[in-house]
Amino acid sequence: MLSNRYIKKIRNAANIGLYGSLLICICVVAEHFLDKYLWVREITTNDYTHRLFLIVGLVLAVSSIAYVLFAMRKGVPRLRQTDGVENKLSGYAKLIGNTYYLSLFSVIVVGAIVVILRENTLIMLLLLLFLLMMLNYPNMYKMKVDLGLDDDEMTELFGSSYIKGEGDKK
Repeated sequence: MLSNRYIKKIRNAANIGLYGSLLICICVVAEHFLDKYLWVREITTNDYTHRLFLIVGLVLAVSSIAYVLFAMRKGVPRLRQTDGVENKLSGYAKLIGNTYYLSLFSVIVVGAIVVILRENTLIMLLLLLFLLMMLNYPNMYKMKVDLGLDDDEMTELFGSSYIKGEGDKK
């Protein structure tokens, strides 16, 4: 079925983005706070390179956070107004894929900058980006609300794993 393919794409993109970002954030934070106990060679930079990397990391992190917020705020109402479940799911798969893969890329680059510069300001932005990804994680009930699906469509998509709420029964 075509809709199952879109649901798998949504789950794969969200899982790769979320769990990859979690792993990278944990490694960056552990490396940052345990660097004096590890035998890691310290990378030294001059002031110009330090400021340049810091500005690039800040701009990348803040623009990624803004993208996640605006893409979900503007993209989801547009998808809700489209016709057909297949069109809604394909658009949602593209939106989730773009959002989570871009966020994973940003976490990788900003994490590398944190390791190079030893800046704990960027760690805060990394964790904020991860929190936004976690809050926008698309489970089946969030997909129902985001796409404006009814109970029959949800039962068709998810089968017996979808449980109707008390207020939804007629």
